[in-house]
Amino acid sequence: MKVKLQRIPSAVRVASRVRALIVATGVVFAMVPIGVARGEVTAEQQEKIRAAMPDGPRVKVDKPRKLLVWSRSIGFQHSSIPHGAFATKVMGEKTGAWEATETTDIKMLLPENLSQFDGLVINNTTGPWITPLDADMQGRNDTKEAYEKVLRRSVLDFVAAGGGLIGYHSSTDSNYHWEEFGRLIGGYFNAHPWHEEIGVVVNEPKHPLSEVYPAEKFRITDEIYQFRDPYSRNALRVLMTLDTQSTNMKKNDIHRTDSDFAISWIRTYGKGRVFYGSLGHREEIFWNPMIMRYYRDGIQYALGDLEADALPSAVVNPEGYKALFDGGKLDAWQFREGGWSVDGEGSLALGKGGGYIWTREAYENFILDLEFKAAPQCNSGVFFRASPGNPVQGGFEIQVMDTAGKENPGKHDAGALYDASAPLANAMKPAGEWNRMVVICSGPLIQVILNGMVIQDVNIDRWDTSGRNPDGGENKFTAALKDLPRKGHLGFQDHGTPVWYRNVRVKPLP
Repeated sequence: MKVKLQRIPSAVRVASRVRALIVATGVVFAMVPIGVARGEVTAEQQEKIRAAMPDGPRVKVDKPRKLLVWSRSIGFQHSSIPHGAFATKVMGEKTGAWEATETTDIKMLLPENLSQFDGLVINNTTGPWITPLDADMQGRNDTKEAYEKVLRRSVLDFVAAGGGLIGYHSSTDSNYHWEEFGRLIGGYFNAHPWHEEIGVVVNEPKHPLSEVYPAEKFRITDEIYQFRDPYSRNALRVLMTLDTQSTNMKKNDIHRTDSDFAISWIRTYGKGRVFYGSLGHREEIFWNPMIMRYYRDGIQYALGDLEADALPSAVVNPEGYKALFDGGKLDAWQFREGGWSVDGEGSLALGKGGGYIWTREAYENFILDLEFKAAPQCNSGVFFRASPGNPVQGGFEIQVMDTAGKENPGKHDAGALYDASAPLANAMKPAGEWNRMVVICSGPLIQVILNGMVIQDVNIDRWDTSGRNPDGGENKFTAALKDLPRKGHLGFQDHGTPVWYRNVRVKPLP
């Protein structure tokens, strides 16, 4: 028995249209019908894959989750696509953790179809997910741009609402024109200098996803990627990297100069989770028992069944932090005398009519890590890159507000980039409980993590019109957000209700 990917209807017709598209646009795609992968899973390989699968789940589930395996590739066709799909299906059956459905049908990414699943596996896709032909193929009257907008929103909303996203190997070689996808998956492919035996470093051996590895280093043969922006340890928890000490570093096409060659990472996005593993170019990766155990755990993490810390690597790395408030002196701050004080529990507390409090130093690119507690009906805010003389128009604010439990929070609720961007999810704890907030600013990119959940992941360069948000809605700003200063003070707002802060620290970034 041989297993092959399904062909979508009228594949020959589609291929001829792709050729026409190349002539019209100059964009070159592999001359293979859309969705048809080269390669097959032989009977011998099937047995190898079955034998390599873990016997059970890492975490038992009451009911198998539903995974959609997206195997459509318009660019380079990896011969291992069928092996990745088959391995995912068999792993789910053998462990009882999930049921996998494979597809190359673009309609399955529409909201009404994608919402039936708990997770989406991007199985070695390359190139754009959608061409100008797709809307016509599906019998829709939409333009390619309108159809793609629906699909983009569908995938982002799916993950933000709690869906899992899993990427194999060349999933990072997809959708270069879609900025939000690059940030969601974690980065973009930037050449593969190695296709040989290399060394791998397990960065955090005690991390829940790393416990499958018997040692902190191992060797493996595969095609190894390097990544470009938006890849950053400021946004990702990097779990595996290339061992540059035991790998040939004299290869052509090595572009990074920081020796940061990531192989696998995780992150959150709204209520959802992302797991990416770059191993999977070679077919035998999918019958490597150790890697399959790791991928099992990564999938269960993305599905929400395996708990693991996903705070970015730069956040958990203790190097470079400066304490702004640790329960003691307030020398780093400027404020009205008596307006703010250290209470009996070592917290920074707002006094009645205390006014704003500002750092003495200004910061441009940084990680701000703090905890806050809101009183009932609290309204406050964390300001950054702000001008103390005009914070409302001359800076950015993350809303601190007693809106825990509110469905569909808006651009004035807790976690909002005030008046500009609603939070991806409501991560606020009830009044009286401590919350941990991390704000990461790097150039135009702003990420906010509240209680371990990414609630803002924006590029303020998209706010290019005064008084307008990218979705067309109005905001309070008299200048376009992209034109606001990129350097300013950090501060906490007095909006007339009690609020407390503690464990405030900052790490300047290059």
